[in-house]
Amino acid sequence: MKKALSYNNCFICGQDSEIGLKVKFEMNENGARAIHTPRQDFQGFGGVVHGGILCALLDEIMWKTVNGLTGAITMTGKMDVKFRRPAYVGKALTIQGELLDEKKGANRRYFEAKGTIFDSDGKVLAEATGLYVEPDKERTAKLA
Repeated sequence: MKKALSYNNCFICGQDSEIGLKVKFEMNENGARAIHTPRQDFQGFGGVVHGGILCALLDEIMWKTVNGLTGAITMTGKMDVKFRRPAYVGKALTIQGELLDEKKGANRRYFEAKGTIFDSDGKVLAEATGLYVEPDKERTAKLA
């Protein structure tokens, strides 16, 4: 297991991003994990966290899981999200990632991951699966 990469100005994890979420992720043997309390700035309406923010959190937890467990630098190829319950601003969320599968194609690797957002009672608020694609070596070098 490796430590997942982080970029200083990333909207989700970047600690230098003035407008970002500044989520701090940790790795364990199962994947990436984070606890985050969304601010009011990220609501859609009525104190509910905007669905786009939840999608971004799910995408990031899956990416961090793939990167942290395999070392691959990937790009999101596909993401399927299911919203189960509303997430509220000011309430702590637990975000957990899990690596489901790894496949090798002719020139690249593909990874399937799962991300889940829970409330403080352990109820599932949103979940996603995603396909993460490792670009060719030239593009990967530019990303790193």
